[in-house]
Amino acid sequence: MEKQLFRGAEPRVFATNPDDPSEGRIFIWARTKWFERMEGPSGAVAFSPVADSEHELRRWLSQQGSIELTELDDEYAEMSRQEFLDQAPLYPEAPELSDEEPFREQEVD
Repeated sequence: MEKQLFRGAEPRVFATNPDDPSEGRIFIWARTKWFERMEGPSGAVAFSPVADSEHELRRWLSQQGSIELTELDDEYAEMSRQEFLDQAPLYPEAPELSDEEPFREQEVD
């Protein structure tokens, strides 16, 4: 599944606080979309899609007062990358279709 989703491209990890990533925001660039790492009160981790391009992500972040992003290549990045790769896709039988609108049923005469 991982190979189908990323076709050999390893997800890249970016942080708003590279000195202490756990105190900042973490973003993952995965082939064609940006995701934000979200950690819940129980410690569960999810990744929410936030932008389709770096320009769109930076514009969105600047509206929130945070524009600095630094790529990580350390243990925290590896942990985040592995969490991202381990997540279960919404539609495991057709992951490339998960963002598409549902199809309409054809009317029968």
